[in-house]
Amino acid sequence: MSIMEAELEPAPLPLAIRVRLAGPRDCEALCELLDDAAHAREQVLAWLETPGTTLLVAQSEVGVLGVAVLITRLVPMPGAGAHKVVEVDNLVVRADLRGRRIGRRLLAAAVEWSRQRRAVQVEAIVGDINRDARRFYENFGFLASNDRLVLAA
Repeated sequence: MSIMEAELEPAPLPLAIRVRLAGPRDCEALCELLDDAAHAREQVLAWLETPGTTLLVAQSEVGVLGVAVLITRLVPMPGAGAHKVVEVDNLVVRADLRGRRIGRRLLAAAVEWSRQRRAVQVEAIVGDINRDARRFYENFGFLASNDRLVLAA
């Protein structure tokens, strides 16, 4: 299955949506998706320029509808080398189009993209306070994991 075929479920949105890799030409549209307008351009450029970071966009004839920011990293395994993990660092859908399964399509494409690159898992770090995001990922099939230790700097 390709990223383009990750559109498994019909959406109530009467638009033809496709998911593709983002590039520099998408910078302005990506900035419009972010809440912090003052720092949006800086953030988008950092994502686009950082090795190991991939952006997938959901697009229709009306433009960019959402973005999934993926970070690929190699995690060492004792005595077994390393395995590839992809983290969904950010997933944003245009505010006026939320609730129309665009985020689910982006996440399905992100998971498929990760599988194509032989990642052993896809992670999403969601704080306890963000209940909607937690429910979104859990409804997709993500499970809670308690193997992280965190220290505030």
